[in-house]
Amino acid sequence: MSDAGATIVGLGLSPQGRRLGFSSRELRRQAIDAALNDAGLRREQIDTCICFGAMPEDLRYAGLSPRMSFALSSGGASPALSVVVAAGLLATGQAEYVLSVYGEAFTGDAPKLEPNHGGAGRSDIGGYSYGYPYLYGLVGPGAVYALAARRYLDRFGASSEDLAAVAVVERDHGSVRPGAIGYGQPITVAEHQASRMIVDPLRLLDCSRPTDGGAAIVLTSAARAADCAGSPVEVLGAGCGHNITNWWDGTMVSRFGAAPDAARRAFGEAGVGPEDMSSAQLYAPFTIATLLQLEEYGFCGEGEAPAFVAEGHTAAGGSLPTNTGGGQLSGFYATGFTPLSEGILQVRGQAPTNQVPDAELCLVSGSGGNGGVHGSWAHVSLVLGRPR
Repeated sequence: MSDAGATIVGLGLSPQGRRLGFSSRELRRQAIDAALNDAGLRREQIDTCICFGAMPEDLRYAGLSPRMSFALSSGGASPALSVVVAAGLLATGQAEYVLSVYGEAFTGDAPKLEPNHGGAGRSDIGGYSYGYPYLYGLVGPGAVYALAARRYLDRFGASSEDLAAVAVVERDHGSVRPGAIGYGQPITVAEHQASRMIVDPLRLLDCSRPTDGGAAIVLTSAARAADCAGSPVEVLGAGCGHNITNWWDGTMVSRFGAAPDAARRAFGEAGVGPEDMSSAQLYAPFTIATLLQLEEYGFCGEGEAPAFVAEGHTAAGGSLPTNTGGGQLSGFYATGFTPLSEGILQVRGQAPTNQVPDAELCLVSGSGGNGGVHGSWAHVSLVLGRPR
């Protein structure tokens, strides 16, 4: 471990759930408070803030006074990407303590289904458009993930029951995690099959739900981490990928973005392989995303993910417990902070449930953006581990 290596020393989560009654700004402040407390740092020690979306009033509201603050926008890839950016800032001496923060209150007013006139926000249907395919009636992430799902099922002879198996495992994880949206509510394959169709072949239980919540992390160098209160989690490897190439070669719904660039670079930097991972925390707002990533990261071969899940590898006690907090399907939806926060907890040995024994290495993914590429315009891979 080099003294300059990026290290996560603080993690803060506000309550996560639906209709919590807090504003987005207040949820962010709660997460910031928790992350600073976890790291044992004072507000004035934070010299860089990375936010998701323009949040100019947040600094004043949270009592922060950084030298540098900026927004990062790459959809669900943004939290993992903020780790990559923070690592660069730390390595070049531009920052000493970097705070990355997210927070949204999604479950307030219901969206009004009005035409998009160019200034769309979450209050109208334009806010749910997904790149230029919106011009042809393709609305929302569910529709574009459904294209990927249909292609996968048809190509490999898989079925909706294979998607159901993913949902059942992740609900099993969430059903024992206090505070998860699936807490105390395990499901069966039959219940998945009985849930209503959203966009063929995706049923209701294939899809995540928006939740309210804030999340924040603090990163610093490995050398400074020794002075912090929080249990350090080292960023051993990172890699980025982009699916614009898939647009030109016509494969935009066949890959999720992990391979070849993001996964290969992250594993290469860490000097490890998929077989070394203790767990995987994947950005997967739909069941098909879990299957595609298990294959792209090399945990199983092409077309083999349904069997990999059916054999129990992703379940508690399996060879690769995956989305152990319930993930975005049955845990909570905080974009890429859902898998990132669980990865940190697992490596620290602090997961309140489903703690993987000797969880020394964890694969974390983040995906996002639109462009009609099933929510994976950008992809970021992280290998987190205990300091070496």
